[in-house]
Amino acid sequence: MLLRMMLLIVVVALLGGCETMQKRNIAWELDENSKRYNKMLRWREMDTAVYVFPPEELQQEFARKVQAAKNVTVTDFRIKKMECFPEKGEATVILDIDYYREPSITVKTVEDRQEWKYLGEKDNKRWRLMTLPPDFP
Repeated sequence: MLLRMMLLIVVVALLGGCETMQKRNIAWELDENSKRYNKMLRWREMDTAVYVFPPEELQQEFARKVQAAKNVTVTDFRIKKMECFPEKGEATVILDIDYYREPSITVKTVEDRQEWKYLGEKDNKRWRLMTLPPDFP
């Protein structure tokens, strides 16, 4: 009886640990995807980002926003806040983006609020950006 009880405790602990690890992995994936997307924004690789981050239903509008920002140069970005809710498959990333719009050399800052969702089939889920690139006034 004691052996069964101990075995049950070990199984429950392992299952709880697996869930915690899965949540950590999901949060890590968000961090990596967010950094990758924002680096693409920084290095003018948004034409590629169109096909990587937004879900298919947003890609066309996303591409239009990217085209509208062709003469924008991002000089820096700073992540101010990142909230990840693995159990809901949702996250919010808030950052400041420093940029200038050619031919001007005046650097401006815009706040970007990115909404992410963890979407896909059971073993093929990944973070998708559910918001469009910011307007660069």
